[in-house]
Amino acid sequence: MSNYSSKYRDQDFCAIDEGLDYIFARMGAIYGAVFVRHWEGVDHQLVRQVWAEECGRMLTYKPKLDYALQHMNPDRPPSALAFKKLLNDGPRIPDKPHSIITRQPTLHEKMATEKAKAEAMAKLRELTEQMRMPKATGEQK
Repeated sequence: MSNYSSKYRDQDFCAIDEGLDYIFARMGAIYGAVFVRHWEGVDHQLVRQVWAEECGRMLTYKPKLDYALQHMNPDRPPSALAFKKLLNDGPRIPDKPHSIITRQPTLHEKMATEKAKAEAMAKLRELTEQMRMPKATGEQK
């Protein structure tokens, strides 16, 4: 699909507004005046709102943005829906790793465990000793 790593890196992420600023600046540089005229007479806040709604979370992952920008039609700027498709075709957004916090036993739990272990070992020694003793049946060979 692409040569982007799917390993999670904090620097690969941004806010949705930062993603919009990034792609609109890049498309302005790529398409020039054609890009500016593309939304002539349309409220710029409405354009941003629609793009944010259509592209959503995908605007927060920079490798996805770069993939979409590299795969745009060179002849005309994409619509929000066309850009969303390009984003979907890009690299998967990796999951953020979670810290695993394990519960540590309390002092009383440790003491109870040691006591139970000692009792079990004593029973095991007792059983082992009973198995070693010759049976006293009175029968001698």
